[in-house]
Amino acid sequence: MRVLYVVGTNLSRNTSANISHNAYVQGLLENGCKVDILMSSASWGEKDDALPTWKEAQYFTYNSVSNADRLKKYFKAIFDKQSPAHRTSVMNEQQPKEKIAQKKSIKKIIRTLLKRIFDFTFNTSQLYNLERTWLQNAKHFKESSPYDLIVSNSSPAASHKLVSDLISKKRISKARWIQIWEDPWFFDLYGGHTEEVKKEEHRLLQAAQEVYYVSTLTLHYQKNHFPDCADKMKHIPLPYLKLEENHNNVNKENIQFGYFGDYYAHTRNLQPFYNAAVASDTKALIIGDSDLNLKPTKSVSIEGRITLDKLNVLQNQTDVLVHLCNVRGGQIPGKIYHYSATTKPILFILDGTTEEIARIKEYFSQFNRYIFCENRKDDILQKIDDIKKGVIQSEEKPVLAFSPKQVVKELIKI
Repeated sequence: MRVLYVVGTNLSRNTSANISHNAYVQGLLENGCKVDILMSSASWGEKDDALPTWKEAQYFTYNSVSNADRLKKYFKAIFDKQSPAHRTSVMNEQQPKEKIAQKKSIKKIIRTLLKRIFDFTFNTSQLYNLERTWLQNAKHFKESSPYDLIVSNSSPAASHKLVSDLISKKRISKARWIQIWEDPWFFDLYGGHTEEVKKEEHRLLQAAQEVYYVSTLTLHYQKNHFPDCADKMKHIPLPYLKLEENHNNVNKENIQFGYFGDYYAHTRNLQPFYNAAVASDTKALIIGDSDLNLKPTKSVSIEGRITLDKLNVLQNQTDVLVHLCNVRGGQIPGKIYHYSATTKPILFILDGTTEEIARIKEYFSQFNRYIFCENRKDDILQKIDDIKKGVIQSEEKPVLAFSPKQVVKELIKI
């Protein structure tokens, strides 16, 4: 089976989504498919050598960096760069705080003005603003012979847009087309989208033969939002990318918990876990970007996003992996699937509405793999204590249903 796999990012970029994107490619290859990958080029500093390169696949990469991107990077460099005189003055303890605040205020005004000029000049409000250069370049792709299957994977939604354009312009022959939406577009947890986005999402959904969502709750919501497309909508779990894992004996007296992922306040509430870890003097690692100002303690270490190879080392040193659900909406953070490739205990912290918590727990309970608790300090404390005492039993082995080969086998119905 010849497959065209389309993704509007570069597969070497270190993101949770790209780990799954690479896992889809792995699954296609493991199921005997001949795979062509159509993707974007890497931008500045995006490449992570810990992510795989598939020698059996053929890559078609198109530039995604526009002149607007270069100009934006240039302006950012100017503002981030400080002259020696400025650095000296800021370090001078005798400099009045009012003067420092005034300089920061002037800088903010100039930055805001330049952003407005930039947004107006380059029309940054358009639908596919971040991917428009890639869409412009990748439209020149042309198949060497017809494909049996086309798989477009978001995010970004530009992946689906490109396939739609290539088919309409006869650059690729019409074939069975599967869209995979890791997250919805208009009804995404982050919000802030226009009705124009909703109309475009609807148009893309109508164009595909099959549409897959990685959360049963997202599937439920999307069927209600787009009822005329409900019959083609289905669920498929994210495949994990198996990484090397240490099998050290767990020291119950000094057990270490690890949360690895971003935790911005409007998406995930990590505060109860942090409070529970501090209160119980539990050794914990918290790695990821956030707008929360959590302070490291004697037992809790906190760090921002790191490269995948460093992340793997820290994850291997962790005894219990911590998964935290989103505050609402039912979208499932991809980390839970990747954690499911390990043999480590997984603390699954539920969040959302009562209905969302019930649906999420119902789906994941069938694998007998996770230790569930709700996102409250007292409930988390109880589960931490139970884990330390060894009174909770779960199957500490990879969930085969989330393996690349099995997920893709279900997807393409071999």
